[in-house]
Amino acid sequence: MKHYIFSILLCIIGATLTCCNSSTEEFYADIEQDRDNDEITSDDYEYQIPVIFHVLYQDSQDRKQYVDYTRIKELVAHVNELYQGDVYTYQEYDNSENIHIRFVLAEKNEQNQTLTQPGVEYIKWTGTYPIDCEKFMGDNSRRYTKYVWDPNEYINVMVYPFEQTKDESSITLGISVMPYQGAGFPQIEGLNNTKRTKLSKSNLKYAHCLCINSKYIYFESNRYKGITSESENTENLIYDANATLAHELGHYLGLHHVFAEKDNKPIESYADTDYCTDTKSYNRPAYNTWLSLYIENKRQEAESAGKDVIVLLSDMISRQNDTGDTWSSINLMDYSMSLNYQFTAQQRERIRQVLYYSPLIPGPKKERPNTRSTETATDEPLDLPVIIVK
Repeated sequence: MKHYIFSILLCIIGATLTCCNSSTEEFYADIEQDRDNDEITSDDYEYQIPVIFHVLYQDSQDRKQYVDYTRIKELVAHVNELYQGDVYTYQEYDNSENIHIRFVLAEKNEQNQTLTQPGVEYIKWTGTYPIDCEKFMGDNSRRYTKYVWDPNEYINVMVYPFEQTKDESSITLGISVMPYQGAGFPQIEGLNNTKRTKLSKSNLKYAHCLCINSKYIYFESNRYKGITSESENTENLIYDANATLAHELGHYLGLHHVFAEKDNKPIESYADTDYCTDTKSYNRPAYNTWLSLYIENKRQEAESAGKDVIVLLSDMISRQNDTGDTWSSINLMDYSMSLNYQFTAQQRERIRQVLYYSPLIPGPKKERPNTRSTETATDEPLDLPVIIVK
């Protein structure tokens, strides 16, 4: 997820939220963790996906490097609420679909040893720091595969401070790989085909994972605190780490951005490019230009009146297509400014297809294709077509 920086900090007048809080303690796995021998009896089968956070730090006294374990647990709890669909609902906007996934903190490592702190390992980083997230994700030399646990059993989340990109007008909050299309399975548009039904960790030359920028990991919207009617601080909404993690997990499970893009970058277009017709597409670059002008106009108005700058959330989450239709941004696969809480029915279906059929995804699969019996297994590193998105 990428956020574009604007020149001033603002107070946002917010929307009315209904929410139910849940405990962070319920997200430990208490059985064989990814339950990959289960039989999928319906599309409401609840996947239980083990997650391991690899916290890469240099200074153990810096909480933005050596992230608090309690914060890790909070992130998992809030992401589960977002994927549940009915926890955070706004009275004036559509509800979200229940994806029927429960992310759980991994209890054991690859050697079947019980973790002292479920779901996290802290690794002292000796390389360049902060870390260039694009180089980390794009490295195909097997340099970073040692940090990844078996992707067929875990979702790997790397947590570290990102090096600032050359584009100083934007900040990258998270980055992820996209999943693969498995050979012989039903077609999932927009994914690279590996021509294999199954892949193993030993086939990887790159770190198959997602990464979260730890500089912003403590930011979160007021909604997680049960605050429903007060003004929202801009930074808390924009840098909300819970929404960032949910967004990157969406990519990891097959979702594209809702706005028009090409080669995983926003483009000057209104085309529908996310393979989900029930999400509304828009021109992201045009929106960024509009938002900059909106904020500048509000600043000038406030300066002339000798008042504080106040903007309306309803204005900034507004989107428009090329036919003049307008709507409010609520989808988790959009960039800020957005309420970032919704998955649509087709996004849910797309995630479920990836869970059922894609390799390197934990959990039970639907029936394997006949091609499996003729495929020659190999533990050798493969030149896999990697898609990396923010």
